[in-house]
Amino acid sequence: MSERKRRLFVGIDLDASTRAACAAVAERLTRAGFAARYEAPEKLHVTLAFLGYVAPEQYGDVVSALAAAAKGAPFTVTLDKLGGFPHERRPRIAYVGAREQGPPFRELAGSVRREYAALGFEFKNDSVAHVTVARVKAPIRPLPLIEFLPISLPMERLTLFESLPDRANNTSRYERVESIALTS
Repeated sequence: MSERKRRLFVGIDLDASTRAACAAVAERLTRAGFAARYEAPEKLHVTLAFLGYVAPEQYGDVVSALAAAAKGAPFTVTLDKLGGFPHERRPRIAYVGAREQGPPFRELAGSVRREYAALGFEFKNDSVAHVTVARVKAPIRPLPLIEFLPISLPMERLTLFESLPDRANNTSRYERVESIALTS
């Protein structure tokens, strides 16, 4: 275990076909001329809880909370819309998301956040089933309308990711540090 603080978040890692389908939507957005910094396909994921910097002595509890939150049967979410945060008219974030989150997603996200809240982590907004594909530094135009076939996103495992700086490319990279299967 490292003796430094680690920038951690909990999420769902994408399988190869979901990752490729989300990357294809991002490519269509690029071809539509939408100016943004696009995420590398290997970084694509669904965030359930951003923890921030975690001290080395908290790491064991963070992993235990991940295991405790991984209760419930695996399920699937359908990604069927291109959206933007805070809104589509001037988005800072472009994402591939789900029109309908569904009770299993809300229950899993709630479970994750309850486990981490018990450790003192705080969350401002509810989790939304989405994959960030691009970031806009200075939003000046609306998100283009792009239609695509629905993408099936299997929710089978919780993954603890570490966000590490990639100074050479002025971005970050994500390392998968723990992964636990959902179980009934």
